[in-house]
Amino acid sequence: MSQKNDFKAFSIINNSNVVNQNEYEESQSLKTGFPPENISTHVLNKALRQSSTIASVVANFIATQSGDDVLDDGDIAKLTIQLNRALKQIATDGKVPNSRKINGKALTEDINLNAGDVGAYTRTEVYTRAEVDRLIKTTSEIPVGAPIPWPLAHPPIGYFTCNGSAFNKLQYPKLAEAYPGGRLPDLRGEFIRGWDDGRGVDPSRILLTNQSDALQDLKGSFKGDGEIAVSTEGVFANGGIVSGKYGAQNDNVSYKTLFDAARVARTSHETRPRNIAFNYIVKAE
Repeated sequence: MSQKNDFKAFSIINNSNVVNQNEYEESQSLKTGFPPENISTHVLNKALRQSSTIASVVANFIATQSGDDVLDDGDIAKLTIQLNRALKQIATDGKVPNSRKINGKALTEDINLNAGDVGAYTRTEVYTRAEVDRLIKTTSEIPVGAPIPWPLAHPPIGYFTCNGSAFNKLQYPKLAEAYPGGRLPDLRGEFIRGWDDGRGVDPSRILLTNQSDALQDLKGSFKGDGEIAVSTEGVFANGGIVSGKYGAQNDNVSYKTLFDAARVARTSHETRPRNIAFNYIVKAE
């Protein structure tokens, strides 16, 4: 059921007897009011239409939002109450309904939310400023130029890959202290070995020098009786009978002995320990 609205807009149909807007704004009556005689009806109609239209719109708003009839009975106090009720209602329409909840808590009054209610971490689950400062300090304490095993293909900002490339010694003076030649070590596919420093395990080595791969000495033996190899061990193996003619009536018969390091060790095209591949990087500054 629609509410009653007594306030109607005046003279609103097309071709109404009203002056056009430009003439109305230039009319002397707009500034001084109508004279006691010879009132221009089309100007009067214009004034009545403007005031009545606004009144009708406001009254319709009150009726719609408050749910009350808006009557032309001269009761200004009641109309004021209805207007306030309509304004409160339009504000309430934009609120979350009381039936809604946050993590099971109804919005009927002020509610207290904790970190779990909104899916946030508690203060004990996040780093404090002091802890963050310690992490930053720990990172900054890594010496410039020290090789670091990195699990990704590309280094983080402020780091270089140890790929043998040259760098600007003026731009990176601390890195130049570690590598005065202005070139990073090429650690791609290489192992790092501790400097001997007089121990005698790897004598005569100089820091940052390369060392080729080498194979530990392999030994073996075989025993023979005349021209026949009767037993082998270690890296040696019996290769079978080798026979041939040398122009005599009797054939010359002998045995072949093979050398195969794979008989006593795992073999490949290089000598290496078991390993995991990392990307070596260095802090640049």
